[in-house]
Amino acid sequence: MNRIDFDLSHFEEVELVPVADVHIGNPNCDEESFKKTIDYILEEPDNPRRARVCILNGDLTESVTRNSKGNVFEQTYSPQTQIAMMIKYLEPLAKTSKKYPMGKILSYCAGNHDFGRYNDTGITSAETIAVKLDLQERFSNDGCYSFVTCKRIQESGPVGFTVYNQHMTGGASTVGGKANRVSRISSGIIADIIVGSHVHTPLTFKEDIIVPRFSTRSLTQKTITYVVTNAFLRYSDYAERAGMKPASISVPKIIWRQERTSQRGRTSYVEVVL
Repeated sequence: MNRIDFDLSHFEEVELVPVADVHIGNPNCDEESFKKTIDYILEEPDNPRRARVCILNGDLTESVTRNSKGNVFEQTYSPQTQIAMMIKYLEPLAKTSKKYPMGKILSYCAGNHDFGRYNDTGITSAETIAVKLDLQERFSNDGCYSFVTCKRIQESGPVGFTVYNQHMTGGASTVGGKANRVSRISSGIIADIIVGSHVHTPLTFKEDIIVPRFSTRSLTQKTITYVVTNAFLRYSDYAERAGMKPASISVPKIIWRQERTSQRGRTSYVEVVL
């Protein structure tokens, strides 16, 4: 697990856009929707107090080889071209500025298609992209745990939030099964927001857990917000033959915000817009 400290101290709120399962090079990739998502992340929000950043969560390229899953002859671009195209798309997000000293990419996890190429060649498309964008310290083949620091709006209370993201593995044919897959992550990891991908169905839900605080001998109820990301794939003959439903291309937007309170000092909330 890669631990990341991400500086958004110019902002009081954060809009986090997860990007995964683009599968550029797949003949059914909806490249226009992906381009619109990149443009959206680059735009400045209407609210100047709010940052807009993203998570990269695997399978950005199709990366099919002769011995990996998928048909190498159906790819619209070669694996090398896929990598070059993805780097070009992501370069503006990686650029730093005064407001965004670490750029707009919070973290980057590899997916199963990235490993398909690694098994044949010893090279992963995801790690190649991460190195080119100077994201090695925010890249993981497994999962990323991020501490996001924001601007404090009130003296009391901590400021910021935590995010854990991984691509996930395995299949699930129902919405409930897909929700169970991302929920299982919290059996070993606690974070304010947990993001999973791979199952190509955007969804969100919340669960509460009890967290002990030994110093005060108290128990605190903590809310975990789960988010499963979309895929940028149009309905295909493969999905039809397998009896799958069309995958929604709706991109989740995760919004973390803090509010002033007179008694407790500060509280924070997570909202997800699908």
